[in-house]
Amino acid sequence: MRLRLHFIALLAVALVVSLAACSGEAKSSQLPDGAERVAIDAFPAGIGRGYPQGLLDDPGPPELLETGALPPEFSLLLPDGRHVSISDLKGRPVLINFWATWCPPCRAEMPELLQAARDYPDLVMLAVNVSEAPGDVSKFAEQFRMDVPVVIDPTGTISDRYNITGLPTSVFLDPDGTIASVRPGAINRAVIDDVLGR
Repeated sequence: MRLRLHFIALLAVALVVSLAACSGEAKSSQLPDGAERVAIDAFPAGIGRGYPQGLLDDPGPPELLETGALPPEFSLLLPDGRHVSISDLKGRPVLINFWATWCPPCRAEMPELLQAARDYPDLVMLAVNVSEAPGDVSKFAEQFRMDVPVVIDPTGTISDRYNITGLPTSVFLDPDGTIASVRPGAINRAVIDDVLGR
């Protein structure tokens, strides 16, 4: 009986300690100290728009993306410390495209995505590369003349958080910052026009 009470007491202490650890403040951002927040339009011009690194603001388990919900927050960090967060893009429609250089459907859809980004001046397109070396990403970006922010996600943490199970996948955000549509597989201009309401 005494051993049983001792075991229950130990179990209670372990539970309290684990709950305390879980309720602690999560690290709100992986951004370096002194990082300067800027508008997306302040990113450098040209291919790859500075090749920002994607950093999750709140690492956690994969999230089911639902229409009308807020997406998981992440930031785009330029090498010089300037950054922008997804929530900073409110007021404009956003297309987050998850892709890889080895993916034939990604290659097939990219020209239409880039043309749509040029044709819709308010649209912010973020091309999030999943788990590839920056050198391979920049070669692809040069080949396709990707004049949008090409986000480097070398370990796939952003795609994991967004619960991306196949490439390509496109996530559209409404100007209010909520998810408008999630489209697994290659998309074309008709899909983009439909989602953006044209």
